[in-house]
Amino acid sequence: MRRDKKSTFGLISADRRTLVLMLVIFSAGFALRAGAIATVQGIYSESYSQPYMYDMDSYYNLRLASNLLEHGNLSEDGWDRYSYYPPGVPLDYPPLLAYVTILVYMILSPLTGLTDLAFWLPAFIAPLAGVLVFALARSLDCDELSSAAAGLLAVSVPFYFMRTVPGFYDTDMFNLVLPLAVVLSLQVSLKEGSWRYAVLGGVFMALYSTAWNGWQILYCLIVVAVILFRNLRRREPIILLLVSTALIEVLAPGSIISILSGALRIPGGVSSAYPFPNPYANITELQRPDLADAVIALGPGLLLAGITGFRALIRDHRKSVLLPLLSLWTVTGAVLMVWGIRFSEIAAVPLLVTSALFLSDIRRTEIRSLGSMNLSDPQFRRVFHVAVAAMVVLPSFLICIESYSALHPRVNDDLMAAADYIRENTSSGTVVICNWVHGHFFAFMAERPVNFDGRLAYIETLPRRGADYPLDPRVPGVYREYWQDRALATSDPVLSSEILSMLASSGDDAYLEVLKNENDPATSAIILGDVLGVKRGERVNYLMEKYGFHEDAAGRIASTLNRKSDYVLITYDRLIDKGYWILYYGSWNFTGKTEEPLYSTGTITSLEPLRSSDGLVCDGSVKFNGVNVSRLYLVNGTPGIIEGDPDSDIVAFALLGRNRTVVLQRRYEGSMFVRLVLLGDGGGVFRAVMRSGDVTVWEPIHEG
Repeated sequence: MRRDKKSTFGLISADRRTLVLMLVIFSAGFALRAGAIATVQGIYSESYSQPYMYDMDSYYNLRLASNLLEHGNLSEDGWDRYSYYPPGVPLDYPPLLAYVTILVYMILSPLTGLTDLAFWLPAFIAPLAGVLVFALARSLDCDELSSAAAGLLAVSVPFYFMRTVPGFYDTDMFNLVLPLAVVLSLQVSLKEGSWRYAVLGGVFMALYSTAWNGWQILYCLIVVAVILFRNLRRREPIILLLVSTALIEVLAPGSIISILSGALRIPGGVSSAYPFPNPYANITELQRPDLADAVIALGPGLLLAGITGFRALIRDHRKSVLLPLLSLWTVTGAVLMVWGIRFSEIAAVPLLVTSALFLSDIRRTEIRSLGSMNLSDPQFRRVFHVAVAAMVVLPSFLICIESYSALHPRVNDDLMAAADYIRENTSSGTVVICNWVHGHFFAFMAERPVNFDGRLAYIETLPRRGADYPLDPRVPGVYREYWQDRALATSDPVLSSEILSMLASSGDDAYLEVLKNENDPATSAIILGDVLGVKRGERVNYLMEKYGFHEDAAGRIASTLNRKSDYVLITYDRLIDKGYWILYYGSWNFTGKTEEPLYSTGTITSLEPLRSSDGLVCDGSVKFNGVNVSRLYLVNGTPGIIEGDPDSDIVAFALLGRNRTVVLQRRYEGSMFVRLVLLGDGGGVFRAVMRSGDVTVWEPIHEG
């Protein structure tokens, strides 16, 4: 039988109108993302002639791409010494983004720099999802309008949009494109009875395994769907699975076997860091969304049309593997969203397909009348179809446009100046200690190893920490969040310096040495925190006498803590917004419930009398929301002090030059957080070697 050449996707021998619709979908997706640039301030640095990224993971990806361009590999000998240092980590990261970037860069290098290309790349790749949805809908025999509307939905899924705007150079750009390519290839292979498209689907699945560490989800869904698909006479899904399995194992041996252990271990890694505080709990995309958040992330039109479209899927495609695949996919996406709004991208893919079926079903379904309106009139039905499609698509576009105001680059010229200073004025082995948010930035821009960064505990690598793992399988972990915060929450400058020296010179080694002896994480953390406050020459005896350590074990711990390494500490005003968590985590109670600190920050709304947006008032007396304050620091160069109620447990700071106020408990008045971040005082153990705006680079004055 001769097949119609236009039946495959509806795109082979595609007519001009089809190509125009595809171009419109792509252009709409690109324009929607490019439009954000005009509304965001500080996105481009004239001083440094480059754009700034929104998300700091972008700088991690940019560093890997730069390594590939300059050295021909992502890291030297597969070891990344710039992340979680010391000791660094084995590089275990999806490489596709770096390779795609450099491939495009080699073509366009006469026209653009690497950073500029990385900045714009997501805005060009993400809209391809809309083109693929259009093609998939057409292969399912949806009409052009329904297919185009579904394509427009794909380019405007709000959460996907936010993570694929220019300046969000991360793997999210592939998270709709490649799964849709897999499903499209599968559907066409079934429709055409072609093993070639099944092979192509397997290739796309293998590519997806190099794009995102969550590729196992789609692989498992396809396996289960094939098992449930009773029409075993169709060879195409099995071919896709076999090809993808073979290619994935060639690219990364052991990946398929590790799926089961990964499914069991990663959720636990996200949800629990016991007994240490869990920094993952503060990552917005990993927090459990409520219903309103889920609706906004997916878009109300996509959610309603996608769910309703399952009626058409069940009716018209009950004998296709797409029914179990898309059904399981939707349920899995909904369940995973309990772990965080991040997984809304997974739920979006099947809903995009069923939304096209829903819109196409409206066109096909015969409705004779609605009240006094005659719906059987062809002209009216066309208008009605267009109106419904517009109502489905428009809310997502409006949400995306409204979200422009939420886009703010996390880097500015002051941070760039700090990175320049570190790169030009410190040795190559100097360790940068900063809040994990900017770790990737300093690793790339300062070209120095960082102690903690945006990959935190590297939980996605848990499945591969087996017998051949070169580090203790508990490393990386979340321990460094606690120790960094402890160094800022303490009022003992020497203890603060000792903690940071330990992190820079030995990382987690001292904690793991104590843990070997105690075999209890909470007790080990308490002992280590205690011994860090003891003079270096007295630590062996202290461990033996107070905690009963054997001399050899005590000696190993003391020797580890006596290591030295150059390091710098970075502080900036953004830490003021994180002050609550710094003090909360830094005062962590390993044996009971941690007391939540009183902490508030506001903006100065009036100078005479002094008032702040969060209720601080200085008008003869100093009060915070009607409660007396013991002392008010007026910080503008040398701080002045206004004494208040000596019996109050509240201290306030008015940062006059920064238009900020901070209110906290009296027990944190002498903390290193206050001294370094609010007052700019090194506490006698740090000296400021560079200041630019609100960013300060500190070096230790002495150790010992």
